[in-house]
Amino acid sequence: MSGAPFPWLEEAWCALLERRRSGRLPHGWLFTGPAGTGKLALARAFCQAIQCESPLARGAACGHCHGCRMWQAGAHPDLTEVTIPEDKTRILVDQIRALGDFMSLSRSHGPCRMAILWPADAMTENAANSLLKTLEEPPGDAILILVSAHPFHLPATVRSRCQQIKLALPSRPEARRWLAGAVPDIPEGDLDALLALGHGSPLRARALAEQEALPQWRAQLDALLGLLQGRKGVVELSEQWHKAPLDVLVDRLQILMADGICRHMTGADGGRSSGVATPKALEILTERLDPAACFHFQGRLCEWRRLADTPINPQVLLEDILVTLRDLAQT
Repeated sequence: MSGAPFPWLEEAWCALLERRRSGRLPHGWLFTGPAGTGKLALARAFCQAIQCESPLARGAACGHCHGCRMWQAGAHPDLTEVTIPEDKTRILVDQIRALGDFMSLSRSHGPCRMAILWPADAMTENAANSLLKTLEEPPGDAILILVSAHPFHLPATVRSRCQQIKLALPSRPEARRWLAGAVPDIPEGDLDALLALGHGSPLRARALAEQEALPQWRAQLDALLGLLQGRKGVVELSEQWHKAPLDVLVDRLQILMADGICRHMTGADGGRSSGVATPKALEILTERLDPAACFHFQGRLCEWRRLADTPINPQVLLEDILVTLRDLAQT
C-alpha cells in the first residue's frame, strides 16, 4: 500500500522517500500546486513518516507506534504547525519568531525537529523577513515545510532557499474515479459538475458535495437564465442572494462564461464543456449572449472578483453584476 495520502501524489511521495533514503533532506521545503491538490496532507504524511518508529514497507507511518500516537493526539514534541490565527487574516511575525525558537531546540523524541507553515503566502512582510533568518541559518537537523498555492506571493529570497515540490491536480478521469469512490451516493452525472465547481480538484469537489453546493448552484443558474430570458428581475434576485458569498458566485460565473465562449467558438459539439451547466443551459446562455457579450462579461467578472475582496458594499456589487448581465442579453 502506498504511503501517499492520495493516488495522484504517488510520484511526489516516491521522490520524497528517495531523498530521505539518500540522506540528502534539505532544511527547507516548499510544497506548491493549485488549491485542493493535497499539499498539506502530503506534508503531514511526510512528517509523520519521518517521526514514525516502525514505518511500513512503502514508507508510510505505521500509525501505532508511540511517535504516531503522539502525532495523532497533536502532542508530538518535535512537530508543530503554524497557520493563520482564528481572529487574524495573516501569519504574524511573532508566530515566526516562536517558530524559530521551536526549531532551534534539541529534538526530544524523533530524529529531528519538523514544522509545517501554511499557507506560507499569508505571512506579513515582517514575518517573511523573520523566516528568512531561519532559512539562512537552519538549526541542526530541523526541517521546515512551507505549503503554498501562490508561491510567487512569497519573497524570492524565501523561495530560493527551499527545495520545491510542485504538485499537480489529477487528470479528469482519475479525479472522477477517486470522487466516485469518495462520495458513492453522488450520481455519476453530477461528478463532472462538482469537479468543475472545484476547479478540477477532487478534494474540493468532495467538500462541495458534502455541503450540497451543486443543488444550490443549479438553482442559481436557473435564476440567471431566467434573468436573461426576462422571467426574473434584478431586484428579485438581489433580494434572494444578498447574503450569498459574492466571490463564490463570481467564480462560478467565470466558469460558466468560459463554457459559453467555448460553445460560441467551437459549436455545440466542437468542444468539451467543464460540466458546470447542462447542454440545454449552455444553449440558452449562448442564445441570449453573443460572443462579444460573453467576452465583455468575462472581463467584467475579473474586475468584480477583485472588488469582492475589498470593503465595497456587496449588495451594490451584486446588483451591478445582475444589471450588466440583463443588459447584455439579446432580446
